[in-house]
Amino acid sequence: MMSAWETTEVVIASGEDASTSPRASRSYWRQSWERLRSNRFAMVSGVVLLLLAVIAITAPLSSRSVTHYDPAQQDLNHVFAAFSGAHWLGTDELGRDTLTRLIWGARVSLGIACVTVLLYILIGGTVGLVAGYYGGLVDEIVMRVVDMLLSIPAIYLLILITSILPLSVGPIRIEHNALSIAFIIAVTSWGGIARLVRGDALSVRHRDFVLATRSIGASDARLILRHVLPNILPVVMVAASLGVAQVILLEAALDFIGVGVQPPTSSWGNMLYNSQTYFFHSAALVVLPGACIALATLAANIFGSAVRDAYDPRLI
Repeated sequence: MMSAWETTEVVIASGEDASTSPRASRSYWRQSWERLRSNRFAMVSGVVLLLLAVIAITAPLSSRSVTHYDPAQQDLNHVFAAFSGAHWLGTDELGRDTLTRLIWGARVSLGIACVTVLLYILIGGTVGLVAGYYGGLVDEIVMRVVDMLLSIPAIYLLILITSILPLSVGPIRIEHNALSIAFIIAVTSWGGIARLVRGDALSVRHRDFVLATRSIGASDARLILRHVLPNILPVVMVAASLGVAQVILLEAALDFIGVGVQPPTSSWGNMLYNSQTYFFHSAALVVLPGACIALATLAANIFGSAVRDAYDPRLI
């Protein structure tokens, strides 16, 4: 990948005037953003993700001002109610408002996805950056640990850990066990990003600008933070954008097999799991959370693929 100053040097070397060349006046990040913005499907997917995020963030406000129901509020006199003005998307087997539970489910499912991606990018990115920069024995030890982690099927490892550890966060109980689920998924999923970052760090550390900076006595911390890290950020961004869809599906799978977010907390996955028994009473209880999972996953995949095409320097 060429940084902004390297792009300018190439333009000058080719005989063009750097002050008048349009390429020289635009940084790598601006060019990448323009490529992303020109992709209409990506922009629509980004708007969908943004809308889902706003719905998730404003779930308490929507519950009070729009649906007027609490997600755990039961009304056994109106179970499996049809769509109506009182319940826009009907009710479930306990008379709970389906729309309210979908909104709060978005808060939990998308919240877990975002926290998980942030954590495993932080863990895997740090490990991969250190291994790739130092190489040698450090790289060998770290990558053998990563190989061991990646050799175990993620779903089995997740089931094992969730069965052993208590899925709560003590007296804080943030969204019950959602934070614990995010942490467990992150701890078992950072190997892939570590390997990706390590590969790019190995390449960047031998670049001329890194060698030149090291020759004037720059410390390892400065080289890593000021020179190596900025040059691998596009790859990290791509991994993060694609990781959101993967985590949404993984969290839904854990909920569906009963080891994820536990009732009464609502998530799209456990709503889908709980509704399978009542399909013939109300098909909407199965279709609606499934459609939410499909919509969020599709939008995240399309947007992530577009980010990869726009920002990954290896595809430019």
